Amino acid sequence: MAVPNPYQNYKQQSIYMMTPPELLLLLYDELVKRVHLSMKALEAKEVDAAHKNLLRAQDIIRYLSVTLKDGYEISEVLDSLYDYFLQQLVLANVRKDPLILEEILPMIEELRDAWQQAKKNYRE
Repeated sequence: MAVPNPYQNYKQQSIYMMTPPELLLLLYDELVKRVHLSMKALEAKEVDAAHKNLLRAQDIIRYLSVTLKDGYEISEVLDSLYDYFLQQLVLANVRKDPLILEEILPMIEELRDAWQQAKKNYRE
């Protein structure tokens, strides 16, 4: 039986204590990080690393999509964007093309920045 890692326990507990805006921002930060790592890996011809990071980015997009609340106009807009991002992430993975990622990264970062502002407003 594996010995529990105190840092992992702390990290997991801190996630459970996050507010919804904090958790959303954490997901977007991780998404941006994974897209950046994928771009670097593709440019370095490290196909396995790129594949792993692109799969993780796709998982994050899927999670963001399924957690949208129905009945809001913004949810419909975000769902369309998430569908587009997912298609592009899959395409970049199939084609091993970092240019596809360069196209969507600014849009993802802009959304992250908007959520970051919303988090500040949530506190106030």
